[in-house]
Amino acid sequence: MYLTYEQYTAFGGTMDESAFELAEMKARKKIDAMTQGRVARMAEVPGEVRVAMMEIIGVDSAFGASAQAASPVVASFTTDGYSESYGGVSERMSAAEAKLRGTVGELLYGVTDDEGVPLIYAGVGCL
Repeated sequence: MYLTYEQYTAFGGTMDESAFELAEMKARKKIDAMTQGRVARMAEVPGEVRVAMMEIIGVDSAFGASAQAASPVVASFTTDGYSESYGGVSERMSAAEAKLRGTVGELLYGVTDDEGVPLIYAGVGCL
């Protein structure tokens, strides 16, 4: 785990422990994807990663697939024949994901692994 339940609640997290376990695993997988798995190989998880985990958990619980399924967005509504349509889900999720990637990138900017490699380095450099 990159973020324990105790650390989560100390940061102000409010979800119950059973829901947190799944949320932490999903957030950890996103961090691993963004950092090429570098955090998993570190001796100690940096504080910036814990803050990024909080951001991911917060966004995912508000805008993730489970949240969208539980509370879909009504895109149109008619009264006479009663008709509701749901839409905008993919747009909201895409916007939230883009914003989240930027936020996590900013939080992890300049943070290096145990070997001095930047966590968000993807192997592309400037000449």
